[in-house]
Amino acid sequence: MRKPGPTIKHNQTDRDFVNCASCGHIINGNYCNVCGEKVIAEHDFVLKHYVEESFEGLTHFDTKFFRSVKVLILKPGMLTVNFSAGKRVNFVKPFQLFLICNLIFFLLAGKLNIFSQSLWAFYDYKPYTYFNTKNVILAKATNNKQFEKLTIAFNEHIGTESKLFIVLFIPVLAAAFAFLFINRKKYFSEHLVFATHYFSFILIYYAAFTTLISTPFYAFNKTNFSASFDALSSLINLIVFGIYLGIAARRFYKTGIAFTVAAALFTVIFFTTALYGYRILLFYKTIYGVHIS
Repeated sequence: MRKPGPTIKHNQTDRDFVNCASCGHIINGNYCNVCGEKVIAEHDFVLKHYVEESFEGLTHFDTKFFRSVKVLILKPGMLTVNFSAGKRVNFVKPFQLFLICNLIFFLLAGKLNIFSQSLWAFYDYKPYTYFNTKNVILAKATNNKQFEKLTIAFNEHIGTESKLFIVLFIPVLAAAFAFLFINRKKYFSEHLVFATHYFSFILIYYAAFTTLISTPFYAFNKTNFSASFDALSSLINLIVFGIYLGIAARRFYKTGIAFTVAAALFTVIFFTTALYGYRILLFYKTIYGVHIS
């Protein structure tokens, strides 16, 4: 038996003065003006209507997502400006945008990416070896056979681990923006939105960069890690992030050119430090969680 919908009140028609099925308030019309719930009718249960409504909802969300990404890429800071101004209905919510960009990033970038480096990187390259990573690896794998097993297990697990904690970059960046732009008199939630949009751009950019440049490079050279390529690509990427942040900050925080340049430089250095710190913490969490026979 189907669960009954809103009950009729005051002997009116089935579209007038009914109780909302969700919050109980009286509705005069098709939607509740308190919670937005729709008044159901027999037509809503027709299969054709259900399919049409589902397809419309899917295409509507797709349209909002692609519109949001277009503005995110082509007009840095404008999504945050619109959100703070209350212009939200045409765009995906900030955290929804991050989740989708995060999904796209890990689908395209794979397990080993900008956030999760291979075991060999921690074994042989600076600055990781400054943090005793090589000695930890050698203590874990005492011969070549164990090293091969550890490499496979580590590279498998670190990709999974990196997905779980990547969201922590958003509040960390938001705190940095709250400090940098303290004179702008913004709520911390606005800094969070700005950080969410900024980090979503970083994920989209890295997804494209990995797919179009990094993956072909490593496939062509038949190697898992190149210190020179990593250094060069990191420099290019950080320049892009600095320029993007400068434009976004000018648009949202309305800062002067000199201050914007200084803030962009600080953010790039801060993000680089946070990124390397994240990689090293992830290394230790992963290496002690991997067991080989």
